[in-house]
Amino acid sequence: MYRRAWDRLWRPALLLGLMCGLLWWQSGVATTPLLANANTPWMLAAAIVSLGIGLFGLLARRMGYVRLYPAYLQLVTPFLKLRISYRRVRSARPVAIAELFPPSQQPWGRRKFLAPFYGMTAVAVELRGFPLPPWILRFFLPRQLFLPQTTGLVFLVPDWMRFSTELDAFLGRWRDRV
Repeated sequence: MYRRAWDRLWRPALLLGLMCGLLWWQSGVATTPLLANANTPWMLAAAIVSLGIGLFGLLARRMGYVRLYPAYLQLVTPFLKLRISYRRVRSARPVAIAELFPPSQQPWGRRKFLAPFYGMTAVAVELRGFPLPPWILRFFLPRQLFLPQTTGLVFLVPDWMRFSTELDAFLGRWRDRV
């Protein structure tokens, strides 16, 4: 889901940057007064910023992951490195995406965003509390990574069975130590 969130950004930003760059470049040789006004540093700046955001989005879509460690699970994104202690974990269970986000209850845009994931299974990790204030997490993470009815996160990983088994094992070992 994290990758899909970035996919919604990088293509339009890259296209906007290319169009602004083309408009700026063409305005240098244009005889039309409309294009002549586009030859400004602002148009070049808009092209550079848009291209930068687009290229970053293209790279960032593959930079998000979740990894398990003996004492915590770690969620890593380009802007956020979040360590969640097993002390905060209340439970972890496999859940179908369609059960978490029923298509009939989702607005059109969210339903379209989630369409490729319906039919897939994710791991829902219910937490006692977030390690950071929720508004900070919601700023950096897509809303589909949060459990809708309770405090927790949803991890859609390629092999949910292995992830769930490893998480249960680490969680059990951590609870036995404490």
